[in-house]
Amino acid sequence: MQQVKAVLERAPSFMNGFVPPRPPASRADWTAPTRPAPLPSPTTDVPDPIDDPAVALDDLTVANTEVTGAVLATVDGFTIARSTSMADEPSHAAMLAAAVGIAHPLVGMGGGTSLRRLVIEHDAGLMIVWPLGADRVLAVLASGRVDQRALHAAVQRHARLLSGTMS
Repeated sequence: MQQVKAVLERAPSFMNGFVPPRPPASRADWTAPTRPAPLPSPTTDVPDPIDDPAVALDDLTVANTEVTGAVLATVDGFTIARSTSMADEPSHAAMLAAAVGIAHPLVGMGGGTSLRRLVIEHDAGLMIVWPLGADRVLAVLASGRVDQRALHAAVQRHARLLSGTMS
């Protein structure tokens, strides 16, 4: 401890009145800090390896054991694609279109401006509905134990294909 104190007493500091000279500033040596490159956005930058919406919906059901089915529909009530685990029922698309049509004004009533997701909880689990762009809606049937964040990430991986904006 004595040695440390002796070293500190001889060290230059503002406490003992010694102020070391500052080296001259040189702008040539200065470089601006850089930001890391942004991560790719799943909806715009990462190409979807799947090109069929029905295959993408099957991928959602296979990738998550808590998901039992999925259907992609237009906002005017027509089925675009469905997972193989979903019944081919024309009324499903019409009900989804009606649900999203009702949900949009409810968002405004709650003070919001855009519908992000509609979650319907029922005795057998959940139905999670996403509007995809202005023309499509995706509904996923899942158990109540589903990890909604992981499911949302899985939907985002196929968002361009499912929304019809894949080029």
